[in-house]
Amino acid sequence: MNKTITGLIALDFDGTSAVYEPQMAMHSGVMNVLAQLRDKGYGWVLNSDRYTDTLLEIAQRLPVELRPDAVMSAQRFIHTRSNGSYEPLQPWNESRMELHRDLWQDISPCFDVWQREIESNFTIRDCVVNDVVFAYMVPAEENESLRLLMSNYIRPWPQAQLSGNHEWSFILHSDFSKAALLKHYCVVLGITTDKIIAVGDGFNDITMLDSGLTPQTGCPSDACPEVITAVRAGGGYVAGCGGPEGTIEVLRFYHGSTDD
Repeated sequence: MNKTITGLIALDFDGTSAVYEPQMAMHSGVMNVLAQLRDKGYGWVLNSDRYTDTLLEIAQRLPVELRPDAVMSAQRFIHTRSNGSYEPLQPWNESRMELHRDLWQDISPCFDVWQREIESNFTIRDCVVNDVVFAYMVPAEENESLRLLMSNYIRPWPQAQLSGNHEWSFILHSDFSKAALLKHYCVVLGITTDKIIAVGDGFNDITMLDSGLTPQTGCPSDACPEVITAVRAGGGYVAGCGGPEGTIEVLRFYHGSTDD
């Protein structure tokens, strides 16, 4: 670390801090607030279920002084910043891969049967099934039924869990979560998790929006219903705006920043 971090901002990407035109990137208004908080001792991390390479590319397009201190991906990996570039945090990352490989060895023989049933009964908008991911995207109105079916698939394996966001549902190891990444990273930093301000909008963000991790949680107004319920239940802040503007509102609520 280049300087002592006294607080940590943890941001989801899609639906929380992202823009997509002219290319996928961090929202400029969110970055302006993060720059203000940098000057006051806050670090920040990008904590998303997107692939590591995608997130690192997004991070490295930012000015060096504004890049996240860590990139957290797929609820399992941590890459930490050193002089503007990123290195995998070991042995943590390798331990996550070992857990994943053991789980996939157990459940992957079932994938063909699971896929046939899912693809026969749901409107498939996209899917990724390989040695890293088992994930399906269906219309929102079909999500609940799909998640119930996928939960039934993995019931014999207590080391597996179902996660997802607004559109995707996917299987991963039960030890993986956005909260687990933040807890480990706080140990690395030598700070307590109550120093975190966490903002997210999807089902997969709920673990890091739990008041047991940090009391400083928030979400945009268009977050999924489960997130809004979790944030309110923990005494967090639900913004009046959606998307990145809502994230800015959350950060200003907790830090009192009013500059644009």
